[in-house]
Amino acid sequence: MASSATSTTPLLPRLEEDPALLAVMRQRSDTFSNIVRKQLGREHPHAHLRADEVKGPLSFFNPTAATFDLVPASKLSTGPASGIAPQGPLPTGARLAWRARDNRKGRHVLVIPSNDGATDAPAFSTSWSHIRRILWRMCTVYAWWDVSWWIAVLFSWGSALFLICGFFYWLPLAAPSTEFPNESSIGGGLTAFIGATMFTVGGVLLVVEASNEHQTGCFGWAVENLFTHSDSDTEPGSRPPPDGKFTIRQEACTHHHATGAHSSAALHLQHPEAGRRWEWCPTWQEFRRHYIFEIGFMASFVLAIGAVIFYVSGIMALPWIYDKISQPVLYGTYWLAYLGGGILFVVSSALYMLETQPKWYLPAPRVLGWWIGTFNMIGSVGWTLSAAFGYCTASWCEYQSDLSLLWASLAFLMGSLLLWYEAMDKYPVIRASG
Repeated sequence: MASSATSTTPLLPRLEEDPALLAVMRQRSDTFSNIVRKQLGREHPHAHLRADEVKGPLSFFNPTAATFDLVPASKLSTGPASGIAPQGPLPTGARLAWRARDNRKGRHVLVIPSNDGATDAPAFSTSWSHIRRILWRMCTVYAWWDVSWWIAVLFSWGSALFLICGFFYWLPLAAPSTEFPNESSIGGGLTAFIGATMFTVGGVLLVVEASNEHQTGCFGWAVENLFTHSDSDTEPGSRPPPDGKFTIRQEACTHHHATGAHSSAALHLQHPEAGRRWEWCPTWQEFRRHYIFEIGFMASFVLAIGAVIFYVSGIMALPWIYDKISQPVLYGTYWLAYLGGGILFVVSSALYMLETQPKWYLPAPRVLGWWIGTFNMIGSVGWTLSAAFGYCTASWCEYQSDLSLLWASLAFLMGSLLLWYEAMDKYPVIRASG
């Protein structure tokens, strides 16, 4: 893999090409190294890193969150090797939030002060107008170019099929009068197989997504006139935008997620200035020196392994396979794969939740990604319980196994729909806490 010829400085450069940076990153501290700070300052002179807000839940993993103050060009002064620092007060108080999960999903988070009353500021992500717009996008936008969209869609439909599967298994036990011929064997078996197939493909795509995390510090937002506007930007006869008006620079976004959203017809899987070409998986050197220290990548990697193991139970759920296997063999194959996959899903969900938290012991209920991980955790625990009950022969165990599959699939569906919503909301605006 070779980096494209570009003048941009990667946010996370190839470590094997920079021994000095590799030595620093091996420390796994809770702050970015000075080298990274200088790189970010040179690449984005209007975004000043707040050193006290570089966070990560675990010290032996890479940082997962950072905050940048927006500084107008007129307030900047360039120094030799010390980087760029702001001078004077900030005119807007707005900040840019970099999060590992959002970066992986191609999202650009703008933070507005809680006391800001500017009319030019975009609507907060919690406003009903914004929520309605994203829900409408979920129903109308077919984002085939966005791997995050494919992941969300696959998990949503897969979870919906498992929910139907749970009804096929549980209803004959809870309400025998509603049972129809071959409901559990064919109805449950086929929906389980198709759902497991979707989960497996989605799990593999999660690794692909994490392997193509953006590495050039793309922020996506601009404050016209104050930060990016110049006379050459204004067409003859048109009025320049007002000072401080926030705009989405979608055409300047270099995340691979934005490829299909650009007006250009160029068929790049990733923007040509993204610093790396598209990869289906990282090299061994990248995995050993970088990705193994990324919480999000490890969560995706564990989930992908769990999905592949879980797929064994999906295949064996087919009626012409399940009905022809003895119970001891089912214990060692079907139920074991079901249990092993569920346990790995629990581990993965815990890592996804940790990735969004400032500290390992502090939840992050204001972050959408945390709720996605939470619902996935509930679903993972439910599937693990469902598999564990399968080793019990009592009638109540069968009932609880099928019921656990039902409510766990519902939790997965809720988390997957939030994942879909997240994939459609590339430019969230949040209110600063405090």
